[in-house]
Amino acid sequence: MEEPTTPTGPQAPTADGPGTAVHHAHDAERTRARLGAFWERPPHGPAFGIEILRAMFTTLSGQELTYEQARAYHPLCDSNAAAYRTSDVWVAPHTMGQRIAAHPFLSGRDINPGNLEDLAPARDGLVYFPTPVHLFDCHPLHGLAWHMAGTGDDLTTNIETITATHLIPTRLPPPLAARTRLPRTPYCPNGMATLHRKVLNGYGNPDAFGAPGSATILALLLAFWDLRLPAPVPDETDLPQTVDEDVVTVLQHVVPGARKTGRSSKNKRGSLASAKRSIRIIREPAHISGASDEAGPTAAVPGQRWKDDTLRWEVSAKSQNRCPNPHQHRAIIEAGGTCPPVQVPVRAHLNGPKGRDTDPRRAVRIVPERRDPDA
Repeated sequence: MEEPTTPTGPQAPTADGPGTAVHHAHDAERTRARLGAFWERPPHGPAFGIEILRAMFTTLSGQELTYEQARAYHPLCDSNAAAYRTSDVWVAPHTMGQRIAAHPFLSGRDINPGNLEDLAPARDGLVYFPTPVHLFDCHPLHGLAWHMAGTGDDLTTNIETITATHLIPTRLPPPLAARTRLPRTPYCPNGMATLHRKVLNGYGNPDAFGAPGSATILALLLAFWDLRLPAPVPDETDLPQTVDEDVVTVLQHVVPGARKTGRSSKNKRGSLASAKRSIRIIREPAHISGASDEAGPTAAVPGQRWKDDTLRWEVSAKSQNRCPNPHQHRAIIEAGGTCPPVQVPVRAHLNGPKGRDTDPRRAVRIVPERRDPDA
């Protein structure tokens, strides 16, 4: 049964359409709740996250995690679980993954994080990528999460990369992969980095988990923060700074068996902190140019889509073969699925920039109308 949603805030159409945006919002909320339960310590036994931390320690040291060492990871699990409960959640556009991979922060430029408290859109946050980020030879990244504790010189920022759970054992040594318990959820953290007092540290062996290094993880986070900045609106300084985001309110996802909050003498059964959560949908134009992008001599003029010599052309076909899932096509193919083309009726029309002459020589590949051979 689909959970009801309540749109709030500015509701301009997104690139995927309202139905797809709501679907991604549900996916993002489920990811947040499941990862929170992944780090949460159940009433009996350690958190699932201890298993990942233990595997990371083993790949780095070749030794088993002792009891005292395991106890040191419990505060980290508790901190991550609490951060996921309070995280702000964003849904990135499909093309943002490509923009992040090509961002100057990931192309060798030196990074100066500066004051992360001023840069961060939220102290605890999660971004969900409907189309994963493909970076180097790492596993595709379906999300990034960050958690901040402390302030000023004592600020500690934990960053996690999130990938498909079934990919994690593919690079681990077989004995370690066989005894590492993974969550029964689609996504799982595969890389972590911590920035404290300008010192960046990572956990374990990133290559064995298909994760980027700690410096790249920090660059990924800063690139997303840069690309999601709302585009300035000329002569409209009084407009809110969320003009490039739509807000969708969804019912808070509840993981079976998760610990409840709000327990008190007046509320003995306990209840969730909030029944609904607001998910921010970043509109497609919001990341066309990042604040740190260098505009070269060949940079495109804003709003210009056609070359100066492009002419219009006629389309007078009855039907065309088109993908039934254009926005999810790449993700479906990468997941091993198929997108058989379907025939879509096309009316006679002109393509190209308005106000220009028609080029009679130009044509597009048109599929003629199919006829039943038995007719």
